Amino acid sequence: MSRFAVDYRIDKPDDFIKFVSEDFFAKEGFHPAVYKGESVWKKGTGFVTAPQYIKLQYGQGNIHIEAWIKSFGEHGLDGFYGAIPKSELNGRVHTLINLLTQNVAIPQTNAAPGEIQPDDFTKNPAPTPVQPVTVPVAVHNPTNKATTSLILGIVSIITGLFIPIVGLITGIIGITTGNVGRKSTAKSLATAGFVLGIIGTVISAANWILAIIASALYLY
Repeated sequence: MSRFAVDYRIDKPDDFIKFVSEDFFAKEGFHPAVYKGESVWKKGTGFVTAPQYIKLQYGQGNIHIEAWIKSFGEHGLDGFYGAIPKSELNGRVHTLINLLTQNVAIPQTNAAPGEIQPDDFTKNPAPTPVQPVTVPVAVHNPTNKATTSLILGIVSIITGLFIPIVGLITGIIGITTGNVGRKSTAKSLATAGFVLGIIGTVISAANWILAIIASALYLY
């Protein structure tokens, strides 16, 4: 039982790391939390599946990432136990790493936005303040979750009529992935999957209850 841990030298400023990582965590449904005195990002409460944790530390162009699930102790990303949440967390961690290590041409300057460079006084009688530079940065865009949600939402309705347990599982996953996908550019697709997931979950639950009642009446 150990955490997944990795270190990278990315040579990017802290404000870039903060912006990209916080955008990622917000879209993936993580929330800041304190775990054993450590500042971490947490997803889930443990009611349906094991909660997922990511710890991100950065400074001077370096990043340190730790990831684990919590279920009867800490578990990293390897091993059979908790394979599904581990697989989800593994995908999220590598998506975050790819975002943070993306190639971005960040201009180097010693002046803060709006600050006057000392050399300007010798070059120009009326120095011009340095203007902020907009740098294009790729942020997290979970369109794959939107597609997954739509597919699982449809599957949950179909299977819910014949195999309620399968419909219930796919419906719940369709709802959760749709919730994440709605924060992408494929919002309408994710919303459709989200709604279909709810419908499929209701149908599955209703058929499951009816099957239990029918079995009880038959035995009686």
